[in-house]
Amino acid sequence: MLIKKIVCKVDAANAEAFAKAQSQWGALSHVNGFIKQAGGWRKTADGLFTAEIISVWENREVYEAFMENEHDSIYEANEQKTVIHSIEVELCEEDEPALHDLLHHPDIRYELGWTVLRA
Repeated sequence: MLIKKIVCKVDAANAEAFAKAQSQWGALSHVNGFIKQAGGWRKTADGLFTAEIISVWENREVYEAFMENEHDSIYEANEQKTVIHSIEVELCEEDEPALHDLLHHPDIRYELGWTVLRA
């Protein structure tokens, strides 16, 4: 199982626009090899809003095919890139127990509209 952790810094003025754009990733539900995505806001003290999103893929091969063929069209259509101050992406191979901890972190206020499940 491949886990993608995305951390985005967003200034307060763009937090609502980011959240709206993040809720438009529903097209993932039909992508081959996609399993689940969830995320929300992390509490921070630096004045920026920090969004954390975890997406789960069957394996690296299907994820790389998504990145090559579908990611950019979804990302550009929702105009999310215009409101992100910075972004960090981390990929790792994990097992089921580690995934549960990532998707249920106590410091993150999960947003229901950001959750996408496989169709």
